[in-house]
Amino acid sequence: MAVNEDILAAFRQALHAAEPVTRMRALVRDELEHGVPRSEVLGQLESLRIELRGNSQAAEEDAVLDVMDFVSGWSSPHMQL
Repeated sequence: MAVNEDILAAFRQALHAAEPVTRMRALVRDELEHGVPRSEVLGQLESLRIELRGNSQAAEEDAVLDVMDFVSGWSSPHMQL
C-alpha cells in the first residue's frame, strides 16, 4: 500500500491544532467520503503512529490511536467513522 504523503502532512499538521483528535477525525471523515478505503486510511494512520513512536511523541501517538479507534469501530457508536 502506498502512503499518501499529502494526507500524512495534513495529519502531522493536525497534531499541532488546539484539538488534534477533532481535526484528524475531520480529515479522516473527508478521506472516507472521497472514497479512500477504510483499510488505506488505517494504514496511513499506522504509518504516522510508528513515526511518532520512533520520535518518542507519546501524546501525539495517543491522538492517532484515538482516531484509529474511531475508524476501526473501537469507540462509542456516535464517534465511529
